[in-house]
Amino acid sequence: MLSHIFLDSNGQFQWASVAAITSIITALVSVYVAVNSHLNNKKSQKLQRELNDEALKLQRELNRDNFKGNIVAKARIEWIQEVRKKSVDFISACNRLFTYIKNENTFDLKIVEELKSDVKRNATLLILYFGPDNGKNKNNDLIVYLIDLLSSKLLNKDGYYDKQHIILLEDYVDVLRDFLRIYFKAEWKRANREISDEEVQIYLEKNEYYVRIMNICERNLACYEEWVENFYDQLEEENNKS
Repeated sequence: MLSHIFLDSNGQFQWASVAAITSIITALVSVYVAVNSHLNNKKSQKLQRELNDEALKLQRELNRDNFKGNIVAKARIEWIQEVRKKSVDFISACNRLFTYIKNENTFDLKIVEELKSDVKRNATLLILYFGPDNGKNKNNDLIVYLIDLLSSKLLNKDGYYDKQHIILLEDYVDVLRDFLRIYFKAEWKRANREISDEEVQIYLEKNEYYVRIMNICERNLACYEEWVENFYDQLEEENNKS
């Protein structure tokens, strides 16, 4: 049968037939390549669309996280700035009372009461910024303890102030000031995302003075926490009686 295709009646080879068959094969190959290329293009386009969708989804999530992160960072920075102001107000109120008490030339009870009222007001405002601590760290608890210690000693009802006791309280004001300075620096770094939430305590514990302050106040802080616990136990007991 092939001889009829490639040979004529005289037995001569027909090159035209070869050319025709070659053209047909080439056409079929071209069609196959075109169809296959079309299918591959469709697959590639589908894959590209899926990749684009995933990239867009990821970008949206990143934008949302950045937006949330910026809001949190802004809130923290505002909190730091506000607490710094309240800290200055409280420490200044304490120092004004110290200065007046140590002045032997004059002692006006009315002025003393005004200065004590200023200490009490600023102590209350400052304490409200520090909620209970979560976890093992006692940073907020220590700050509240120092504020309460200073305010309670300065607001004594007897109106008598021992000079040596005043010197000790002045030292505690310096301790509070130094602790807040270290604490605010760590919070500032967290607000600016230089350190993560989990790294804040690690950063604090690398500071020599932070460690020394915590060690100095550890026992008194434990006693203060026990006192607070007993206070609410008694309050709860009295409430149950009524």
